[in-house]
Amino acid sequence: MKKIVALCALSCLVTLSAFAQLNIGGYAKSYWIPYRLTIDEDGEKAQTTAVQVPWGEPDISAGLNFDGWSEFGGIHLGLDIAYGAGNVAAHPMSAKGSGWVWVKPFDFIPGMETFTIYLGNPYEGKLQGKIGGSSFATYVLNNSYYIISQSEQRDFRLEKQNPEYNIFTRFNPYSWGNANARTQNLWWPRIAAAAMVTWEPVENLFFGFFVAPEMRDLVDWGSIGGVSWNNTTPINGDQLRDDDINQDYYDVSKVYRNIQAGVGYTISGVGTARLQFIGVRNVVETAFQLISFGDLIFDIGVKIPFEGADKEETAYYKKKRDFQASIAATYRNYDFRFTGRVDSAFAGSDSSGNTVKVRGLNMIVYLIPSYQFKVGTVGLDLGFEYEQKDDFNGWTEDAMQGGAGLWFQRNMGNATFKTGLITRMPLSWHGTKQPFDFFLPFMLEVGF
Repeated sequence: MKKIVALCALSCLVTLSAFAQLNIGGYAKSYWIPYRLTIDEDGEKAQTTAVQVPWGEPDISAGLNFDGWSEFGGIHLGLDIAYGAGNVAAHPMSAKGSGWVWVKPFDFIPGMETFTIYLGNPYEGKLQGKIGGSSFATYVLNNSYYIISQSEQRDFRLEKQNPEYNIFTRFNPYSWGNANARTQNLWWPRIAAAAMVTWEPVENLFFGFFVAPEMRDLVDWGSIGGVSWNNTTPINGDQLRDDDINQDYYDVSKVYRNIQAGVGYTISGVGTARLQFIGVRNVVETAFQLISFGDLIFDIGVKIPFEGADKEETAYYKKKRDFQASIAATYRNYDFRFTGRVDSAFAGSDSSGNTVKVRGLNMIVYLIPSYQFKVGTVGLDLGFEYEQKDDFNGWTEDAMQGGAGLWFQRNMGNATFKTGLITRMPLSWHGTKQPFDFFLPFMLEVGF
């Protein structure tokens, strides 16, 4: 087995060495909680410790990437261990390989020099939200799948680990997915194979197009030859055989109905406007980054959903994801920096039954003032989340959660160390009083 792995690695290196430029990189990130104190509603205390990834599982977020490219094409090969696997249990199979190839085939045509085709499992973040959040956000605001109890799962609606996605979504946003049910607001299908096209016909104008013929976890996705390899539901019939010539062809109307297509334009000295359609989510997104105020930068995004019209897609038919509106800002004055954001989701609906069910408001306010000293940066995280009662989930009371964290971060070249003192307040979440939590986390991150 070791010889096979070594030969594969050597083959990759030999292949990549044929390119004009080569980059080999890796990263690793994990959290150690040497001490956590939890006091529940009855005053019972629990003192615990853990090593985990920020979404709360015993794992390490790490990866290794190989990139080789020339003027006209390139390849990417990567291995990610538990990266973003918020809906994947920690086990050896939580590792994920990735790869794609890209080529600029029409450079001989004026204006088409930047036209690029990608095949595999590519992604592109040129248009995504420009202002992120804190690496401690899922400690300050509980991101647990079991926020209420071990038997009642949380219905995710807003992104906390990577809140820039609340503003505007990148092409091929979540290779893992970020929820545990197709009906949840943050659920994304996992991609087996996809194509992406990017083009910058003139300076400051960017077009992108992403289509995934093979999406996993989509029941009855279908193909010309029958059902797909990914189908495991017996009611859909037998899986395709190795000798079925049509095993990887999919119905064109279903595939292109789920495309992701977007455009962005940068106005010099003012900002960047973006617009996109995401068919797999039945949503239109628009955003604008404003940079004309110098050290004060804003990024504003709105997501407008519409009801699914395909009766075969029972998870989406006559259902609508949340409307979303987000505003984020950063301000820097010498060594002082401030980041603040307000993210909201509301009015998702289900009209497939006799009555129309509508979601209430979900809002997150997060503030991060910080000051950079010679030896490192000291900052404060302040986070608050509110979720309104609604008939969609049968919630009869409003819910709130909040927390605060005082932290110190030191950047040492390719290594980052961060620690802090974090508390979660014992507020009421849908009728259940949350425990008081005190954390002492250490974050270690290295990349090269």
